Amino acid sequence: MIYKLLKSTAVKLLLLVCTALSTLVLSSFLFNNQIDGLKKQIDSMYFGNLIPIVKLQIIADNYQEITSCRKVKYNCDFKNEKEIIFQEWSYYNSTYKNADERVVVDTINDEIVDSFKENKLHLFQNILKRIDFLIKYETQVAFKQRKAFLVEYEKMKNYLFFNVLLILIISFSIIVYIIIQVIKKDKQLTVLNKKYKMDSITDSMTKLHNRKYFDTIFDNMPFISNANNWKCAFIMIDIDYFKQYNDTYGHDMGDEALKKVANSLKDYFNKKYEFVFRLGGEEFGVILFDIDKNILENCLKDINRKIVELQIEHKNSKILDVVSISMGAIIYEPNSYISANKLYKQADECLYESKQNGRNQYHIYKG
Repeated sequence: MIYKLLKSTAVKLLLLVCTALSTLVLSSFLFNNQIDGLKKQIDSMYFGNLIPIVKLQIIADNYQEITSCRKVKYNCDFKNEKEIIFQEWSYYNSTYKNADERVVVDTINDEIVDSFKENKLHLFQNILKRIDFLIKYETQVAFKQRKAFLVEYEKMKNYLFFNVLLILIISFSIIVYIIIQVIKKDKQLTVLNKKYKMDSITDSMTKLHNRKYFDTIFDNMPFISNANNWKCAFIMIDIDYFKQYNDTYGHDMGDEALKKVANSLKDYFNKKYEFVFRLGGEEFGVILFDIDKNILENCLKDINRKIVELQIEHKNSKILDVVSISMGAIIYEPNSYISANKLYKQADECLYESKQNGRNQYHIYKG
């Protein structure tokens, strides 16, 4: 009876839910515990390093006021500055100092008191130098403690990572086991369906997205841009003098060159919302969502360079002795309501301009 109950779908699903919930609770507890420790260290660094520097800077500013006045006249009313200096110095002087620091601070404390007793400009100026020295010293201490904190932080992060990873692995193992027991699928049919779906949108030679899938994405690009308020970009790419390449090296080598260029594009544009297509022949297309002009221009520069760095020999190219590409690009502004056909035409015009101006370059449509 108990065995049958444990084998039931309801119990397995309940166990799955309990496992997921316990994983979240345990991970959250572990995370919060470590974050609390991190907060204490940050507070210690803030109050132990930043506050003394601020106090010293206030003292330095007030001494600067005094010296500025004393350079002009002997009798200066710096009662307010004196009160502020003693108040801030009292706070700084009362904070923790090691033995060596205490000797230096006590000496400066005496000098501060004496400077107001004697009321001499050179004493005020000397104190100002001493305070500047303390600011630099406290800054160095803060830097060292920050460095030590980063080391401790890295240890904490690794500890947290490996513990959470262990919890997730154990939980995942349990969940996978339950899913396998609960859901019985025809694996072969799933693989065949997936393969059919991928084949329908993939270019067989380059393994990039094909023209059919490009038409789907490109036609919807303006709508996606408008809905998300994203700037989007379309890049049209053409291999320079590819006909001459095929004539020189043959179509088999031409196919290999296409694959290498395709792989370079695919490796570079590999993030979410980045799509690379083979449009036909030696022509490729790239659609980038949520992008701006500076990022686009950097991408174009990089990809021009990366294709040349492939060092695919092309001795009959009229610009280089290796394969290169020309590009035309356009940015779609959200809610500009330009049709996909017009965007394609404008990108094609930019590509044509790149070819006319010597190839191995790019042009972005200026509007």
